[in-house]
Formats: sequence, structure tokens, C-alpha cells
Amino acid sequence: MPTDGHQVRRARPADAPALVGLRVELMRAMGEADADGPAWQDRALTWFRDALAEDDAAAFVVDEDGVVVAGALVTLGRGAPSARNPRGLTAHLSNVCTLPPARGRGHGRACVEAAIAWAREAGVDSVSLHATPDGEELYRSLGFVDATYTELRLRW
Repeated sequence: MPTDGHQVRRARPADAPALVGLRVELMRAMGEADADGPAWQDRALTWFRDALAEDDAAAFVVDEDGVVVAGALVTLGRGAPSARNPRGLTAHLSNVCTLPPARGRGHGRACVEAAIAWAREAGVDSVSLHATPDGEELYRSLGFVDATYTELRLRW
């Protein structure tokens, strides 16, 4: 799938290790203390293999010399329809990362654009994401805006 001259393809379950590698890179960049922890990486590997075989998640990647160097993940969520979400279907964009040697070439943007197009084709009413400071400019340039409602979270 060409996107602005980039050869973007939909990831397959066999790409799960590469997607976990991108996720590790992202967690390191975000300063996560356990970014290199094998326990979460093993669970993530299983999750990616399973999710990419289903219809409610898709990842899009760019390869260079046979190696995945960039990717973006989009997952679908279903809820009760509302005035702002008449179909009750939303998408969440995550795991957007480009390996350091491949940065600055538009690979991340191409993957995000492919993910958004896939979500649009799936019939979602909106796409959400959590932006890092490094990614915020990209997302805003693609039309993402601040959410109307404050997101709160309870952890245990």
C-alpha cells in the first residue's frame, strides 16, 4: 500500500516479534522503568500474534532491507452509540514508532495514515491516541485535536 511514496504493508502475525521490538523502543523513549522486562514482552508477543489474526486490530509497517523499521497499531472498540459516536465504534492508535536509524523519512506518518484509512474503512466514528511530546506535531498535522472530555484512569 503506497502512502506518500512509502511502501506500507499490513502486518501479519509473523511480524509480532518486530512489533514487540518497536514497542520496546517506544517504552524506552517514554522512560518506562521496565521497558526491557521479558514478562511483558512475552505477553505482548502473544497479544500481537493473536490480535493480528483477528478483524478488530491492524498494524501497518514499513520495511527496509527486509527489516521492519516503523509501525503503527490501530484497535477497534465497541460501545453504546451516542450523539458523537452514532455507530458506537471507535479506534485507538498506538505503538507508533520508527527505529532511530530510519527516522526522519516519513515512515511513521505513512504508517499512521494507513492505520487511519483502515479505521475509516471499518466505519469508526473517531480515532483516539495518547501522544508523546515527540509525536504531537505529527498527530496535530493529521487533524487530531484535544479531546473534549478529560480522561481519567484508575490503576491497581
